[in-house]
Amino acid sequence: MRLRSYATGIGLVLALVSFSEPVDAQCPPQKLVEDLIAKFEAPDKRLITLKPTDYSGLCEAHVNLNGKTHIFYTGSSGDYFLMGQLYDSASGRNVTRETIEAITFFSPEEMGRLAEISAFSIGQKGKVLFYVTDPQCPYCKKGAEALQRMASAGEIQVHFLLFPLDSHKGAREQSVSTICDNKSLHEFENGYRSDNLCGEGTRKVDATRELLSQKGVNGTPTYIFPDRRFHSGLIEEAELRRRLGLAAAGSAQKPTAPKTP
Repeated sequence: MRLRSYATGIGLVLALVSFSEPVDAQCPPQKLVEDLIAKFEAPDKRLITLKPTDYSGLCEAHVNLNGKTHIFYTGSSGDYFLMGQLYDSASGRNVTRETIEAITFFSPEEMGRLAEISAFSIGQKGKVLFYVTDPQCPYCKKGAEALQRMASAGEIQVHFLLFPLDSHKGAREQSVSTICDNKSLHEFENGYRSDNLCGEGTRKVDATRELLSQKGVNGTPTYIFPDRRFHSGLIEEAELRRRLGLAAAGSAQKPTAPKTP
């Protein structure tokens, strides 16, 4: 097995280019890794778990830094420590993202809190989904189109959480005024904005940003599923249906005409 690293605009990407060797279950002593983490600048830092991965000679460290989940990789000797996105070269899977999704769940209490601070909802029945969006995010609008089709078909209910990004000028004001003036998804996506920056709207937007940031959400769109896991980044409708356990679009069988005797 060879491990290659690539510098990108978003950080270090690790690609496993061959993994025919047997998995090496040996990880460095936990105390060694804890001592290394203690040198980080973050005020709050701790090692949660340290375990071997499915790739020979590579171990995974689940680390909490200031309340956020991070995944680091190290070898059996502990003489290096890498942080980056690990991809499986055979399937193209983002192993790091899958790991973080698997260990980062919203608690039942947090799910209830999300319902309280949502801005508006669509759909009357079906599986309940939370959708994190920003008024100036083009990918968010594309994702919302699929959600509206599924909600109109009675397959899902969607609660929208407004998470204005700091890089989008005026997004916060748009989000707050949309809530204050009780506007719909249609008006929100068409750029609604007013001078009404009421306390309730401000509270909901601030609470949304605080809670989601604590869970490691820092981008839009983000989907929060009924099983309390989340995924950041646009999901195509076919994959979204698969994750929700719904039939593929257009797969419903047409009723057969009764046979005449």
